[in-house]
Parts: sequence; structure tokens; C-alpha cells
Amino acid sequence: MSVSDYFRWLKKEWAKVGFILSIFLFVFLIVFVRKIDFVVFIILLQTPLYMLHQTEEYVFPGGFGNYFNKKIFKLETEEGPLDQNIIFYVNVILIWIALPVFGLLAILDYQYGLWIPYFSFFAGIAHIVLAVKAKKFYNPGLFVSVFINIPIGAWSVLYLVNRGILENFFLNAHIVIGIGLNALLPIMGIILLKQYQRNKLQKA
Repeated sequence: MSVSDYFRWLKKEWAKVGFILSIFLFVFLIVFVRKIDFVVFIILLQTPLYMLHQTEEYVFPGGFGNYFNKKIFKLETEEGPLDQNIIFYVNVILIWIALPVFGLLAILDYQYGLWIPYFSFFAGIAHIVLAVKAKKFYNPGLFVSVFINIPIGAWSVLYLVNRGILENFFLNAHIVIGIGLNALLPIMGIILLKQYQRNKLQKA
């Protein structure tokens, strides 16, 4: 297989790969990082936990893209602006690259990674908002959000506050970054939807 073949395979199977990676990273962090620096452990832990979130969104049971196109964008077809390419690049760049890079930078200075638990927490809250907006009890990613991302994200922030690393749960720049990154995703969705509708009109 060529490099391009591997890349095409990764674009299709990335969420399954992420599930395997999440298990490896979780064990690695528990065994090697937790006892060395618990703060760095907490920050880096958000990455494998979010990979589990992605697993529910795109593997078990999967279908988050189709859900978003039909229930949130209100399109009649499942094939809409939130396609495989957008899903792959957003998730890989943000979760597979940005989160671990800033988590590793936290080894040098905790300040680099303190936004990450907030990001995970508010990403979980976003799934509750989606359920309310769609008037559906469930959406792919909701269970991991409710039982993992939200409680562990909140616990992580509270631990950092109790350690004095964060002065306040709410009044700091890191919560702004966490909320802001989550807010960028629906803004991006609106832009994609308008572009999709414009392209449909041009083809009509």
C-alpha cells in the first residue's frame, strides 16, 4: 500500500484507530505519568477520554454526522455539509494533535494545558444542548459526555482549583478558551450549511 492508500484508509477508519489508541494512552498515563506528575496526568487524560467520546460518535453506535445533518441542520438527506472529510480533519487536528501537544507543553508550564479539561467539559455539555435542540433523548456521543467527559472534566478543574493552580473555577482565561473552541464548531457548522445550500441552489 502507498502512503496515499494508508491515508485514505485512515480517513475511513480513524475513529476505530482512536479507540485502540485511547486504551493504550490510558494505560500508559496510569502506569507512567500518574505518579510522576498528577497535574500533567489529569491534563493528558482528557485526550484518551475524548477519543472514547469520538468512538461513540462515529463507531459504537456512530452516525453523528448523519444525526447532525438531519436533526440539527434539518436536511432531508443524511449526506450534507458535515461529511467524512470535515469530520476527519476537525477531529484529528483538534483531538489527536492540539490536545496532546498542549498537554505535553504542560510539562514545561501547566498554563499551556489548563484549558483542556474545560474543553472536554463543555464539549460534553454541547451534546446535552444538541439533544434539547433536536428534541431527541439520544445523540451519538451523549452517554460518554454525561458519564465521562462532564464529570471528569469538572473534577479535573476542581482538583486544579483546590491545588491553587487555578484561582477560580469560572474567572480565568482557560475557561474562555475551552468555551471558545466549542463555540467555533457550531459557527463552522453554520458556514458549512450556508455553503452547502448555496451550492445546491447553483446546481438547481
